[in-house]
Amino acid sequence: MVSKIALALCVVMTVASAVPPGWGWGAPDAAAANPWAAGGGANPWIPPWIAGAPWFPQWTPCTTIGPSCADCTTKLICTKVGGLQRACTDPTLPYCNLGECSATPSAGCEPATEAPAV
Repeated sequence: MVSKIALALCVVMTVASAVPPGWGWGAPDAAAANPWAAGGGANPWIPPWIAGAPWFPQWTPCTTIGPSCADCTTKLICTKVGGLQRACTDPTLPYCNLGECSATPSAGCEPATEAPAV
C-alpha cells in the first residue's frame, strides 16, 4: 500500500513538473482571464510564493550552451533544455565575470568610486 502511494506521488510530481509554461485551464484565448496563467508563463502547479523565492531555480531560454553572465551579479548556466539563473550570493565573490562568480567585476560592472571631498 505504501509503495502504491509513493508511486502515485512520483507520477503526480512528474506530470506537474512536465506542464509546459503558460499552460492554463480553458482555451488559449481565455488564458488572460485565468488566474493560474497570470504569473507570466509559470508552472500553474507551483504556488507563486514558492516560485518567487530566491532559492527556487529560475529557468530561462538560452541560445548557446555553457555559462555566461545575465547581469553584473547573476550567472546563467545554459543546457540543452534551458538555462538556470543563479545569483552570486557569496560576499567574497559578488560579481559575475565570464560566467562565474568572481571577486573581480567584468567590464562595465565596476562599482562607482567617488573622489574624497576636500
